[in-house]
Order: sequence, then C-alpha cells, then structure tokens
Amino acid sequence: MTNQTTWKYIFQLKAAINWVESMFLLFSDRWIREVLDQEPLLNSEYSHLFLALVFIIGIGYWWVGNDMERHQGIIKLGILAQYSVFFVLAYHTLVNKLHPVYLIPGIIDLVFAILFSMFLYPFARNQRSGSTKA
Repeated sequence: MTNQTTWKYIFQLKAAINWVESMFLLFSDRWIREVLDQEPLLNSEYSHLFLALVFIIGIGYWWVGNDMERHQGIIKLGILAQYSVFFVLAYHTLVNKLHPVYLIPGIIDLVFAILFSMFLYPFARNQRSGSTKA
C-alpha cells in the first residue's frame, strides 16, 4: 500500500477505534465481566489509567494520519504498544483464564501493528540506503 490517502485513513481509523474502545470499556467492563462470569477487577483505577492512555494514543494516531512523515516516532511507539497489548492479553487468556472475548482488542491491535510496520518499512529501507524520500 503506497497511497498516502489510504494510510491516512488507516491511521485515523485506528484513532477512532481507540477512542470508541476506551470509552466503551470504561463504561461497560463491569457489565461485560458479569455477562462472561468473570471476576471484577480488584484495582479498577489501573484499568481506568490504561483506558485513558488508549484514548490518548488514539490522539497520536490522528496526528499521524494528518502528517505521517513528521510523526514516525508516534508510529513506532504505537507498534510497540499494540504488540504489547496483544501479548499481554494472549498471555492472560492462556495462563490466567481470561475470557477469550477480551483477546479481540489484542487481535485488532496485532493487525494494526503489522500494518503500521508495513508503513514504516519503506522509510527504514530508504534510510539505510541513504535516501530521505519514501
């Protein structure tokens, strides 16, 4: 995918997903846990902190969508964050018996981490060859 408009919409889509997902989970996590017969969180303030950061990272993705070349550092941090979300949720699903429905956001993040890596690859390749244009 080399079309800048397509990438802009991919980054903005991920921003919107972060905003909707963080707000949805903030207000419905207790209900979801009841429906799935999962224990309530002992320290919900950590969940609230995490969801606030998810929302803020969404702002970063929106900035990236508006200026992709200038905000490559945000993309790199986003890739690391998204892989981390996937691996943490996968671990807790496998080891701590977290309900698999909670892995869905992790899978979404994994897909976007791969997409964002595909976006950055040409920039990294061009930097190694001495070129500054992607």
